[in-house]
Amino acid sequence: MKASYFGSMGYSERHTFPANWPVPPSYLDPKTSVQDYQDGLEECEFAEELGFDWISLSEHHYSGNRTTPNPAVMAAAVAERCKKARIALMGQLLPLMNPIRAAEEIGMLDNMTGGRLVMGFMRSTITEDQAYGINPDEGRGRLMEAMDLVLKALTEPQPFSWEGRYYQYRTVSVWPAPVQKPLPPAIVSTRSEDTVHYAATHRLGLGVAYEPPDRAAKVTGWYHQWCREAGWQPAKDDILFRGAIYVAETDQLAEKRMEELKAGGFQRGLSLRPSITRAVQGARAAGESNPHVVGDGGRNAARDSRGLLTFIGSPDTVVKQLKEYHDQAGIGIVDLGFQQPGIGHKEVMKELELFGREVLPRIKEF
Repeated sequence: MKASYFGSMGYSERHTFPANWPVPPSYLDPKTSVQDYQDGLEECEFAEELGFDWISLSEHHYSGNRTTPNPAVMAAAVAERCKKARIALMGQLLPLMNPIRAAEEIGMLDNMTGGRLVMGFMRSTITEDQAYGINPDEGRGRLMEAMDLVLKALTEPQPFSWEGRYYQYRTVSVWPAPVQKPLPPAIVSTRSEDTVHYAATHRLGLGVAYEPPDRAAKVTGWYHQWCREAGWQPAKDDILFRGAIYVAETDQLAEKRMEELKAGGFQRGLSLRPSITRAVQGARAAGESNPHVVGDGGRNAARDSRGLLTFIGSPDTVVKQLKEYHDQAGIGIVDLGFQQPGIGHKEVMKELELFGREVLPRIKEF
């Protein structure tokens, strides 16, 4: 099993924010924000030094929890600090983007990193749709068409036109083309059957996030079945799981720290503005009427990542938890978020050092 460090670049004082979304910009202190980015970059460098195989960045909006609204910009900064690890865009929220711009950023970053980029595609949540004025009902369709367009734009050697339902371009001719041929590795992050099927039939990787082992195994089971039907066998690096982590010297110390964080509001529920709440409720009702919709977007839009810790405990306990995901769900890469609300930079660095010394060498044997 390989390890990826999730560089969320969280605002360090976000645990003091009210539990709602969006977070008013008035809560930001520029001096704190500037330092937090520097601390986040230092954490990425340290993770690479410890032996993490990937550094991942994700797109998020209107919140201090993950201050990476443009993951390509963050990836470029990380790539200047980290010269060995793969740089993973996990991911670009394609329904919110111009797909041509997404393809251009991928090509540019793959050249800048000398062929170390990993592409990641995912659907935006209801809240993110609200941020960019996208109709949530169009999210899945936009994602599917955008993935088709990005993949063609990165592999087509001649200019072409595109006339789709959501996107129309007279001429597409992406420069620079990726260094990795035919494409950089790609991960589709999803829990939805149709998107899992897309990943399998297009020979792309699969990403699952914040699910217990049995539910992750259900999703990866679909993926393996459809990969076999498509005539190929995914490699270990093709299946990624993202989870949040807190590791301490002993289980007792980890549990004590979790209790301290809970007392400080770590697992408060996320409340949304009324218009957003109505949209979430509508999407949830639509999802529940369709048993094939397992995850993307609306049904999980209101889940607060402050309550999604997946791996907690001593190094021995965390190794056992990671092995469970490897054995049950076939996870080959685990993408770990160490930055939790209320946990400062020094504590993250301490956790990373412990993980790198006591956990990483053992999981690499899985």
